[in-house]
Amino acid sequence: MKSLCVFPDSEKLAEEIARSWFEQARQAVNNGGIFSVVLSGGSQGPALYGKLTEPKWRGLIPWESVHVFFTDERCVSPDDKESNFNTICDHLLNHISIPDKNIHRIRGEFDSVEESFRYAEEIQSHLLLRKGKACFFDWVFLGVGPDGHTASLFPGHNLKNSNKLCETTQHPKTGQLRITMTPLAINNSRRITYHAIGKRKAEIVLKLATDPSAAKLFPAAQIRGEWFLDREAASRLDLDFINKFGEKSDCAKINID
Repeated sequence: MKSLCVFPDSEKLAEEIARSWFEQARQAVNNGGIFSVVLSGGSQGPALYGKLTEPKWRGLIPWESVHVFFTDERCVSPDDKESNFNTICDHLLNHISIPDKNIHRIRGEFDSVEESFRYAEEIQSHLLLRKGKACFFDWVFLGVGPDGHTASLFPGHNLKNSNKLCETTQHPKTGQLRITMTPLAINNSRRITYHAIGKRKAEIVLKLATDPSAAKLFPAAQIRGEWFLDREAASRLDLDFINKFGEKSDCAKINID
């Protein structure tokens, strides 16, 4: 972990995402560029991104200059209820004025191996729009599962050192095929932010923050980034710290080596 940012609740956390999204996108446009983000699915991300659809932010963000990619996708059709694309459309994309050409979805209905190669090429081609910037993306959002997985990078899958930008993988319990960005692609970003809310995430957050073996066990510890937590997700950490700072400000930060 690079740092922890603990918020009183998920509402404050989502507000910070929206505020920072707006500021970074505006700065990118002022500098004559575009703002490229990567979104994750899961149960929590869409609700947090949904803050961006509120009138306060929806009309301020220069959506014509925002490009949206996806960390991973299940091998299902885009209208399937399990599709990350479908979920994020319902919570965000269908409610903002973003051009279709700016939405770079993973085509889960296609052959998984062929699509992993195609999506890698799309990521590389996107650099042309970024006008010489060295990194693929400005901001990557990652969730974390109770087992320590992130994107569709699961414990026990040896993708940490993959030299590809995208790979096919399988859910360890269901065997469902997935297409995922690799650490190589995700790390090629200006900013990486994990988000975790609720007590269900408290145990894995504790392990990732304090267990010396985490880097060997959990993919979420193998991609370094800042962490945005609500109080419940941070509840297994130093409670004195949470109580001291959580009520006095929207965000409390600590650094972790």
